[in-house]
Amino acid sequence: MASSDTPELEDLPFYQLLTSNFNDLYLKAQEACSIIVIPQHLLNNSTLTRDIFESHLFRPSPCYLRKHVSWNDKYEIEFDNNRTIRFFYKKGGAGEKHVKILSQEDVRDSIRKRSYSILIIEQPLIDINGIKTSQNGSLGKTINKPFTPPAPKFNGATASYEASFMFLDSVRQIEPAFARLRTALFLFNETYVILPKYVENALDKLRQLRSQFLQESYQLLNKNCEDRDIELASEIYITGNTYTKVWPIIIQHNENKDQILVENIQKRQKKEQQNSNQTNLKINQNALNELKKLDDLKSAYEKAKCIRSALDLTMAAKTLMVVDPKNSAVSYRSSSNAMPMAADETLTAFIDLICELISTSEINTSICLVAHEYYTEKFRFSSLPQDIDYAFTTYRGVIEYLINSSSWF
Repeated sequence: MASSDTPELEDLPFYQLLTSNFNDLYLKAQEACSIIVIPQHLLNNSTLTRDIFESHLFRPSPCYLRKHVSWNDKYEIEFDNNRTIRFFYKKGGAGEKHVKILSQEDVRDSIRKRSYSILIIEQPLIDINGIKTSQNGSLGKTINKPFTPPAPKFNGATASYEASFMFLDSVRQIEPAFARLRTALFLFNETYVILPKYVENALDKLRQLRSQFLQESYQLLNKNCEDRDIELASEIYITGNTYTKVWPIIIQHNENKDQILVENIQKRQKKEQQNSNQTNLKINQNALNELKKLDDLKSAYEKAKCIRSALDLTMAAKTLMVVDPKNSAVSYRSSSNAMPMAADETLTAFIDLICELISTSEINTSICLVAHEYYTEKFRFSSLPQDIDYAFTTYRGVIEYLINSSSWF
């Protein structure tokens, strides 16, 4: 998608400065950004600050599907028709403008297993020459009062691999420790050999990397006590970063148990079909859809949170409770006709849900419910919140029952 008169990317001054003077920022962009914008022409290279480069690096917007947010969280862009992008000021700016795309290069990073786009445009997105001029015509600097930004917060309710990266990267004080952690994880993914019988050796290695990162981070922060946000974010980031390497081995390690689980459930369903008094229960599609998300989640914490949500939806269907869409997926409010559920009823309801998942799965679909249980139990480095832990314990009990109770069916 390049114009014949558009110069090569490597020849553009903005790109050269980004990859040399701010190489750390460029490496971060390759890991997290969806769009890198490179202006073709620059009038004054000396005024280029880190903030200007951050204004040209964009990651996917957490709120809008088509929009992308700049690294410094000041601007937004989205693709328009006719090879243009729309550029927005996020807070009290001067509206929007349309910017023509001269060239677009889609990059597929085989090492990081992700892709992003590099857009070449005519001029910088923002005015980089807006330096205050004094009365005698000389250039002057605007003096800003010292500003201490608020400490970043990590929201456990919306925690994800992507969010954990953005949080850890936003804590400037621990930047050296985070850089070393990313390098160590890269080497782990590239060189470490994992065998099914020695999965826990790999787990010990990841625990060691995390402990070293936390120790370095607390030294840089001058902290003597644990920081729950950094503890949780580091766990999610480390397990998420290594997931594509570890997960196939986890599946292989638990393959026999998953097969036993499927066979036992099929026996149970066959026996129920032979019982003339057995009535078909309505499929709880919402809970099923939630449980299917386990296949797409990378960290043990996310998987456990998903199980908690699936249990909520199961209980909601059984007790006429209503999940509150305004809150997180793991919270619910009772309707006027709600009835309490005993612990054994919760187990029974969850057993029914697991069996529904198996019975409604397409032929040759890979079932990894035992693998999910194993990964969630082993690949977490800190305790779960009480409500999530209860749901995961229930899930473990259901899996164990369905694996070891074939003679009952």
